[in-house]
Amino acid sequence: MSDNRKRIEAYIIKKLQAVNGRIVGLSNKLNYKGDSVFQSKVFLVGVSVFISVLLWAFVALDGNSDAARTVSADIKYINLPRGFSIYAPAKKAELKLVGKINMLSSVQPSDIVAEVDLANLQPGKYNLPIRLEAPSFARIRSWQPSVAEVEIYRHVERTLTITPKTEGTAPEGMVVSSVKLDPDSAVISGPENDVLAVQGLEAAVQLDKLDADGKMKAQVIIRTAAETQLVGPSQNSRLSVSPTETNAAVAFENEIVGERIPVKVSVVGQPQEGLQVESIKVIPDSVSIRGRSTAVKKMQSLVLPPVDISGLDQNIQLMIPMQPAEIDPDVEITGTDRARVEIRLSKKMSAKTFTNVPLIVEGAEPGKEWKVSPHGVSITIEGPQLAIDSLGGSSSAPCELYIDVSNIVTKQMELPVLVKNLKKEFQVVQIEPEQVLVTAVDD
Repeated sequence: MSDNRKRIEAYIIKKLQAVNGRIVGLSNKLNYKGDSVFQSKVFLVGVSVFISVLLWAFVALDGNSDAARTVSADIKYINLPRGFSIYAPAKKAELKLVGKINMLSSVQPSDIVAEVDLANLQPGKYNLPIRLEAPSFARIRSWQPSVAEVEIYRHVERTLTITPKTEGTAPEGMVVSSVKLDPDSAVISGPENDVLAVQGLEAAVQLDKLDADGKMKAQVIIRTAAETQLVGPSQNSRLSVSPTETNAAVAFENEIVGERIPVKVSVVGQPQEGLQVESIKVIPDSVSIRGRSTAVKKMQSLVLPPVDISGLDQNIQLMIPMQPAEIDPDVEITGTDRARVEIRLSKKMSAKTFTNVPLIVEGAEPGKEWKVSPHGVSITIEGPQLAIDSLGGSSSAPCELYIDVSNIVTKQMELPVLVKNLKKEFQVVQIEPEQVLVTAVDD
């Protein structure tokens, strides 16, 4: 019934109540000995009949007027080929019906036909028309959705083992020793491509939600190739899993962990003068340890007692016990009980720089002179410290620097600074500048 009709009915009832009140008031004024004519049963029956006739006329007149109404109906997908399933997001159709108001008020959703015909269709995605029918006294003005999006696919099933995945932290000092699931497998079903894309099933076991016996019901979740995170069946309506939960029983044990850490050894003292430690090698270079996790995590390396190399003048190899100076009593070393230590020595190197070293011109043709700019350069040499120290405070470099002008035909060019007569124990680190400007002097 429309809002306009309700307002009219309320108005008529209000007016009739006012008329009735006036009649009663008039009857009171005309009351005399004996019954009033307005209070007689015949008069009251007549008034009631009159009011009923007015209401009937209003309803009959208003019920024949046109009106619109929106009805929601379930969409039925019919004639699905055998061996296939569908994925169709549209479940209901919203229809706007037009007709006589007294007839539209009786329309139920079950009176509407909303069908999508799937006959003779192959697997794929379609936009299909929705066939709509309404009672003969109603006309369909519009509907939503205009078409139904449908995907037809082969429906397959696959049984997979459920892998437990623990989350949260175990009780202090304890670790998970085992997780048993009952059932330990589940069936996934849905579109063939989606089912084949499933990488596995996992059960999320929350360690902080276990009961006193270490048990809980864990949700079975689907891990697909297209997802980098776990998704439950409620998040992927195309796939379903059965059962959706499994009974998890968790067992704990004392937390004992193993780790492999590097072995290190240090040295004390200094080798013979002029020598230095080039390398220290420990074999094996790592070792396995085992114990309570808190103690194991504190050990970043296994440091053996230092080796005294005072006055050492050659490479050495020695065996030392695989026993650090300090170790936590809750940690034990596994494997070999001795380590081989190889210490290699090398000559201690030093460097010295000589400045304004003069340049010699070699290879000049007879009678031809050359001008060099700059006249001197700086040279840095490196060698054993003892050999460098033997040079003392001399400002003369232990070598000669020269420019080779052989076969030079241009009057001016830059040439590299060359070195000769350098002792074997030395090597050149740097020459500054590396090239100088050479200019032919006219006669």
